[in-house]
Amino acid sequence: MPVFSIVFLFILVCYTFLMLIFLWGIFQVKSNELKLKKKSSEFETPLSSFSICIPFRNESEYLPKLLNTLKRLIYPENLVEVFLINDQSEDDSVEICNSFIEENPQLNIHLLHTEKDSFSPKKKALQKAISLANHEYIVTTDADCLLPKNWLNYLNTLILRERAAFVSGPVSYVLDDSFLGKFQTLDFLSLQAATLGGFGIGKPFLCNGANLCYSKKAFKSVHGFSGNENIASGDDIFLLEKMRKANYSIQYLATIEACVQTHPPKSWKALMEQRVRWAAKTSAYENKFGKFIGLLVLLMNLVFILSLVGGIFKMMSWKFFLVIFLVKFNIDFMLLYQVASFYKQENVLKSYVFSACLYPFFSVFVAIKSIFSSYRWKGRSFKK
Repeated sequence: MPVFSIVFLFILVCYTFLMLIFLWGIFQVKSNELKLKKKSSEFETPLSSFSICIPFRNESEYLPKLLNTLKRLIYPENLVEVFLINDQSEDDSVEICNSFIEENPQLNIHLLHTEKDSFSPKKKALQKAISLANHEYIVTTDADCLLPKNWLNYLNTLILRERAAFVSGPVSYVLDDSFLGKFQTLDFLSLQAATLGGFGIGKPFLCNGANLCYSKKAFKSVHGFSGNENIASGDDIFLLEKMRKANYSIQYLATIEACVQTHPPKSWKALMEQRVRWAAKTSAYENKFGKFIGLLVLLMNLVFILSLVGGIFKMMSWKFFLVIFLVKFNIDFMLLYQVASFYKQENVLKSYVFSACLYPFFSVFVAIKSIFSSYRWKGRSFKK
């Protein structure tokens, strides 16, 4: 057997083993969800106080929906404050926020503004709000999100039961019936699989700033976002790394009732830019386990493509590609099925076959583009 075939099979075995570990981790997270529900039919008494921080830039399309869900949150108003941070919006986002604040004087909402551009505008916006926050816990989400009504009750319950200093919550896409919508939902579910799997095996390395909560005291003790100001995004993952290093209690909010929904990109170009932005920060990760996983997934997708090309040009047997395809296809499906059932999005699996064939090309292209090119985010260009 040629050397490269042995290498390909070795990568396949490592990938399969890793996916099985993640699968076990997802089952652990699901069991935690059942424990959370069985332990008590009621929430813990609201004791934690929250400062909700929401940066926005040119989000006039989604802000009204977010603000409506914000108004419906069930939690004592004296324990909640909201910071809406305008990052130099050029549409009528500020007017929408001002109108909402005037119409809802019972809510403790503050509208802030960032002064000028920076290489990491989201971190700067969050830092400004956190510096003014009066409450014990910082909660972050995005302006294009929809919040569950008992969001803060679930956070408070987990914090009190587990003495958590950092809580990562579930995030899902608002479902779109187009192929683009289904493809990126499956792609996003694969990221959630890695997130749940990592938490389930006790090695969290991914989280999402759309549903995040952390102690203000812990945030300050690890010096907040300092150390990665030269990276545009990463307000969530780099903070997770810092919290892990400092041995703070890190928990996953394992209940779909606390899931924050976000809107997916509207075009293939927008999807590509978003994924390139996410991939661009990978090289700055300090978590070796996270780096290893990213590299192994990339290599597996590359092996898929190279074995296909080898079969087409008769450089290797089609049976070899068939083995790689079937193993990867089935192990990925098992993982995605478990995550899709957690998020109650099983219907999106109907597009799995075609998406599974397209995904390796998409993934490898994003990885290469993230290394060699800049990207755009909210109308701005950023270099890696």
